[in-house]
Amino acid sequence: MKLKNIIKISFIKALYYSGFLKLLHHKNRHKICVLMVHGVMGPDTKTVWSPLRKQLSVKEFDRTLKMLSQHYNFITVQQSIDILSDKIPPIDNALLITFDDGYRNNIDYALPICEKYDIKPVIFVVTNHVNSGLPFWFDRLDYALQQNMGQVLSLTHKDDVYTFDATSRDALVDSYKKFRDICKGKFSDDIELNYLFDSLCDTLEERSGSALKDICHEDDWSAVVSWEILKKLTSDNRIDVASHTQDHLRLDCLIESKILSQLKQSKVCIEKELAVKCDYFCYPNGNYNKLSKQLVKEVGYQAAFSTDVGLCQSKDDLMTLKRFNFPAHKKIPELLFLLNTK
Repeated sequence: MKLKNIIKISFIKALYYSGFLKLLHHKNRHKICVLMVHGVMGPDTKTVWSPLRKQLSVKEFDRTLKMLSQHYNFITVQQSIDILSDKIPPIDNALLITFDDGYRNNIDYALPICEKYDIKPVIFVVTNHVNSGLPFWFDRLDYALQQNMGQVLSLTHKDDVYTFDATSRDALVDSYKKFRDICKGKFSDDIELNYLFDSLCDTLEERSGSALKDICHEDDWSAVVSWEILKKLTSDNRIDVASHTQDHLRLDCLIESKILSQLKQSKVCIEKELAVKCDYFCYPNGNYNKLSKQLVKEVGYQAAFSTDVGLCQSKDDLMTLKRFNFPAHKKIPELLFLLNTK
């Protein structure tokens, strides 16, 4: 452990054992903590590949929820918005669990752990992926790159060359992250960006003769939940389902007509397939701007969640609610510090 981390953890422990963090936690008791989760996987699950990005294990998810349950009261998304809208009184130290993207492993592995702690999460689904069952581009490209390991890959798209160092997994992790960071800054149109992803994936899949779409329905890492499963769970009142757009496109990188389509059609689709109201939204990649905020409200969503970090309170804009990444691999002092000092 680096000296800087040792000093930070020692400082946090001092704040905790002095009682300061507990006092701060009490001071924030009428604010709402919202946690963001993506994939949750069983550690013993046999799979043919492993994503480059870090994944949350069932064991760690359970361990962290157990600690959180000692300091927080779990609430639903409807309760959250009702509290923030001053429709119902605050619930002390309220905490909401949200799942982004709609991975099936959220249901197979995470939901049973949620129910162990009497949690009803909300899952933000990408409707065209639920319709098709096809994987997200980030999983598709990740898998395609890993099928071409052992070399430096140079791929061309529209006269631009994109290079990935696949000589080792560590090198590919770094290379893949740099590629994603470059793309986020380079492309102002997310539809053009997706053309790039499709082109690179097509080339890599042709080289290796292997594609994630051929195995994703049986793959716990990348499989998307089905309408059949969602309908059963919502009718049993075990989860809430909300929109994450049609295609997981960044709304601040689309023209107005495309934003409206992504917002309206995903809402209509969820309400038709599940026979429930779709009142809540989550911005893909956390990206939003003034126009997208306005359109989310005009389409009829009551609230929208971002990736801005912090606690939620009644004065906040319901169209840009804050969340924390799920705080895995933390002890109680670190949890209380992380969730009370932003």
